[in-house]
Amino acid sequence: MKHLLHAALALLAVLLCPSCNVMGYGKPRYQISMHLMGSPSDSPREVLQIPFQGQQLTFKKVPEFSQRAIAAFAPFPADDGAGNGLVLKLDAHGRNQLDTATRLHQGELMLSVVNGVPVDVVQVDTPISDGRYTIWRGVSDETIKHMDKKLPRISGLQSSSRHFEMTPSTEKEKREARRAAMDEQKRLDALARRVERGEDVSQPPRSKEIPLE
Repeated sequence: MKHLLHAALALLAVLLCPSCNVMGYGKPRYQISMHLMGSPSDSPREVLQIPFQGQQLTFKKVPEFSQRAIAAFAPFPADDGAGNGLVLKLDAHGRNQLDTATRLHQGELMLSVVNGVPVDVVQVDTPISDGRYTIWRGVSDETIKHMDKKLPRISGLQSSSRHFEMTPSTEKEKREARRAAMDEQKRLDALARRVERGEDVSQPPRSKEIPLE
């Protein structure tokens, strides 16, 4: 994907309410969606008009995927200093949607919207079949905190199958994946504390060091 950010995107808060209404956003503490370019034949009610490099670009209001398709994520500092970027790992449905979109729309632009505000534009230059989509900037620390309450980080994601790699897809699987990631982090933290105390980590930990389920 080619990153084609333009600073004008950060000024488009006027789109906040319309985009939230059309995309069906309700009570979640964060909303993330990816939108393909629209066409001249689309109804004005079905598209967003975005100023970009001296021209008006048209994107579909209905997203290809939203936060409901995210199975895990990894934040990173934006290169331009505008908040954070995100690597999103999508569930099976989101992965299929992204794969189809990027295969059928080569050379077109895609818009990322976070909490109703357009934050990033990229150009499709290759199909994305692994279900990983990157938002390069514009994500606040607060949004990441809310995501951490619902989703595991990619580094801590475990397969929802014991026999082969399977990205969590249902809400139950995503909750279990987050719980497993938290349990693993507790285990690693307890191990680190034992190392700091100079304990022999080859021996079982004392009971108070065993993370509770």
